[in-house]
Amino acid sequence: MVCPLHGTSFVYDESLLAYDFGTDHPLKSDRIKKCLAILSANNVIGGNQSKNLVVPPRNSTDEELLLFHTEAYLEFVKGASKTGKVFLDAGDTPAFPGCYEASLKVVGATLKAIELVVSGRSEHATNFSGGLHHARKGNASGFCIFNDCAVGLSILKKSFSRIAYIDIDAHHGDGVVYGFYDDPDVLAVDIHQDGNTLFPGTGHQYEVGSGEGEGNTINLPVPPGSGDDILLTLAREVVVPALRKQKPAFIILQCGADGLEGDPLAQLSYTAGGYISFVKQIHEASHELCNGRLVLVGGGGYNPDATANCWAAEYAAISCVDFSPEIKMPLSKSNRWTMEKIRQMAVSVRESFGLD
Repeated sequence: MVCPLHGTSFVYDESLLAYDFGTDHPLKSDRIKKCLAILSANNVIGGNQSKNLVVPPRNSTDEELLLFHTEAYLEFVKGASKTGKVFLDAGDTPAFPGCYEASLKVVGATLKAIELVVSGRSEHATNFSGGLHHARKGNASGFCIFNDCAVGLSILKKSFSRIAYIDIDAHHGDGVVYGFYDDPDVLAVDIHQDGNTLFPGTGHQYEVGSGEGEGNTINLPVPPGSGDDILLTLAREVVVPALRKQKPAFIILQCGADGLEGDPLAQLSYTAGGYISFVKQIHEASHELCNGRLVLVGGGGYNPDATANCWAAEYAAISCVDFSPEIKMPLSKSNRWTMEKIRQMAVSVRESFGLD
């Protein structure tokens, strides 16, 4: 594994905890705080790993949000943020007082991570408070007020002609995928639980982009119960070959941890070891293809402790620090019938997209 020369920045301060829908909501804002505590306790950040730094976020600006979102939607959220008494979507994403300002910080944290990598101050960077991939241009969705991934991609398009977005959240990243569905410069590869069984009900294999972007969207829906063998087969057979074909100048990896077995909102059977192995493959590809320009963002994960542990191990992996015993745990396996179906899908996708 290629290790970062300039360290891996962890974008965080406690202002990010303000993105909080309340104690009864399944999205817990303290996951990233728990993640940092694990990394600090294991000297992955601090101690003898001084090149790995905690960097405070910044606020995004309205001008940056408008690179993806509509002005009418921004004004709607601003109004809702004053009282916090309405839902921003059909019922999953409640407004709360100050939700506009809290969202600016989350988006700004992803933009800060991107800036650290683009400038060369860090080889990699993470914003695990981000990954809010469901928000559309004109509406909230699925706990996501603004789409930090999409705003980040829009910023990157100003400097780079080819960018890759990889998403391993259990839920399909519909806001990003459809936001760049006709864009020839953005490769979007999304591995998710089949939309016939899980919100938001999208991400079918036949959806491959449109217009100039046709062939730049790869949806890989997997059935409930899918294990690490499926995740890693798709990484090896589809995701990495797609990256090699695209040759992106920058990679954003959405690391939603709700695919972990036992997550209360999804039905996949990944382990932390499977996630880590996937992230390592993307990390290697980033060094092969784009000088290590890689940013990790968070996303789903509704068992807070398990999510924090998984993200900490992923951060350690891209920093070339092996501290997690979960890496050594046996990987989960799917039944033979399911695995055969996935192999057939991989072959079909490779043929359709001309992947070597």
